Amino acid sequence: MFLRIKRILGLEKLHPDVQFFLDSENLNISQPASFIVMIVEFSFFLNTIIYAIKSGRAPSANNLFYRRLYGLLCLAAAQLFIYSTYHKVRKSHFKRFSLDTSLIIFVCSVLVFGICISIKDFIHGEQILVFITVNLFVSCLFMIKPYLAIILITGPFAVFYHMMATTNGISNATRVNYPVLMFFFIIVNIAHYQQFLRIANHNVVNHALAEQLRNASRYDFLTKLKNRTALNMDFEDSNNPNLNSSFIVMLTDIDDFKIYNDTKGHHFGDELLKRLAAIMQNNFGKTHCYRYGGDEYLIVLPEIKEELFLEKIKIAKECTMDEFHFSGGYTHGLVSSSKDLHHLINIADQNLYNAKNTGKNQVIGSF
Repeated sequence: MFLRIKRILGLEKLHPDVQFFLDSENLNISQPASFIVMIVEFSFFLNTIIYAIKSGRAPSANNLFYRRLYGLLCLAAAQLFIYSTYHKVRKSHFKRFSLDTSLIIFVCSVLVFGICISIKDFIHGEQILVFITVNLFVSCLFMIKPYLAIILITGPFAVFYHMMATTNGISNATRVNYPVLMFFFIIVNIAHYQQFLRIANHNVVNHALAEQLRNASRYDFLTKLKNRTALNMDFEDSNNPNLNSSFIVMLTDIDDFKIYNDTKGHHFGDELLKRLAAIMQNNFGKTHCYRYGGDEYLIVLPEIKEELFLEKIKIAKECTMDEFHFSGGYTHGLVSSSKDLHHLINIADQNLYNAKNTGKNQVIGSF
């Protein structure tokens, strides 16, 4: 029960991706909402100045009252508009604290504006539509956590209710209607927040599933190395920073692998495949290693000296000498596209074939 109440009030800690989704929604909403408020309030602010100029008299107390309110709300909207526009245009990372601070300044300014305008309207016997509108604005527009929304809604209602009671008094109908309105706005906020929270959770789950499927399609289940699909994706991506540079490409496989499978079983063969994959990863880096097929592994190394490459081969051979042997063929060349890469792979494959036919347990090739 306690956990349910925490969840309803928005007191539970959210997954970082869910929180980011909610914050991003606030950022998306902030730009158009603050722009509209800024333009409207600036127009009203200018109107009070124009009215005073046209009247030919010094601004009245009433004129200055509204001018200050319009000016302050315009500034509050402007700071949120500038903040949200900067991050939207620059596509830069936003800090949650700074976003929340900018948003709270705007929301509190809107609420204060609504109270002040509506109290003045109430004193003059007019409707308090501004106060109702700004509370609906706070309840429905932004992704404000319910516990904070309750504070932002009940606080202004209490202030407004008290100010009415000490000015013109409160009718019996008002004593009933205002609390009902207040609870209505709170319920609207909770429903709005929970709806977007469900959407955020679904998005995070779907993203996680998509990432799992992506990894499953790109990585070999047994060795955890990247597969041919990943190879094609890596070198068909025009944004790959390593393209248009020199690569060493090596194909390697386990000598007499079929004999191990036939005499010691496929489980033993699988262990050999995993063992060689781990050795290749440790020496050449997981990013550059692929399971090319069967017991064949492909190494694609950018910008490495031949001496260092051969040293890595020597270390790899020392790691396997007591368990099994492997052969390899390598070559070197410029890779600007997947077509260039597959051309080098064919040369490396031919060198691997030569290594097998001239004694095995060796790596041959040239730059």
